[in-house]
Amino acid sequence: MISKILKYLNNLNIRQVLILAGVAAGLMFAAIYLFLNAYTAKEIEQVREEEREEKSVLKTVVVAKTDIAPRIKIKEDMLEVKEMPEENVPSDAITGKEEILEKPAKVTILAGDVITSRKIYKSEEQTGFVGTIPPDCRAISIHVNDITGVAGFAKAGDHVDLMLVENDGTSATSNIILQNVLLLSINQNMEREKADEQSAIENPSIVTVALRPHEALKWLSAATLGDIYLMLRPARPLDNYVEGMEYKIISAKAAAEEVKPEPKEEVVPESKEEEQKKAVIEIIEGAQLMPPPEDKERK
Repeated sequence: MISKILKYLNNLNIRQVLILAGVAAGLMFAAIYLFLNAYTAKEIEQVREEEREEKSVLKTVVVAKTDIAPRIKIKEDMLEVKEMPEENVPSDAITGKEEILEKPAKVTILAGDVITSRKIYKSEEQTGFVGTIPPDCRAISIHVNDITGVAGFAKAGDHVDLMLVENDGTSATSNIILQNVLLLSINQNMEREKADEQSAIENPSIVTVALRPHEALKWLSAATLGDIYLMLRPARPLDNYVEGMEYKIISAKAAAEEVKPEPKEEVVPESKEEEQKKAVIEIIEGAQLMPPPEDKERK
């Protein structure tokens, strides 16, 4: 192969050699230019990154080293300290481990998450039932059964819709009165780890929800009119709120009675004897109306 190339080059004239040399030089120049351009761009980007790091102020924060479940006391081996650019640090980020040691987590904290004061209970007393009630809400209980309580599938921490069903015997009306309601407990059980939790889930009788005061008044008024049903919401619903959810149905029997025509009075045919008596009475009455003969003579 090499011998063929050398033989081909030997057969070239001066002009062809010059052209070939020019092409080779051009290709080499282009390769060197591209290499230098890429290297220069990398150097410039590195310099800019260093400038940004110098300009940005780093702040020490505490992050979760492992997943931390709600109401679990935080230990030192669950935490680690890192430095992050100040613009990426939440305003209420924890900056020292000692601030949160032995304090229970309020929500699930995933490994790598920056721990903030909103994710931690200030004291262990807040982990009780009152600690689960949102600040703007009140706890109120609802009596349910296997059907109205979603067969026990709802658990503390889920969100449900409350539906009112009214039935007056001839028609039924369903209406969603409250949506996206936080379920606080089932049968007074808050933690799945309790021994009697399974019984509470299988046979729900009382659920406690968090409602704002005006929502609680609305529910109490609605509960006197009919039955309250729980509708369990998915983890990621397509719509947080749905408007105009009301339906009314009238029983077929009641609808038929509304359009049923009034019965007509039946005419009972008279017998021949009754017809003859009626004719005699008419003759007698007609005779009584005629003036007596004496009156005619006087006139």
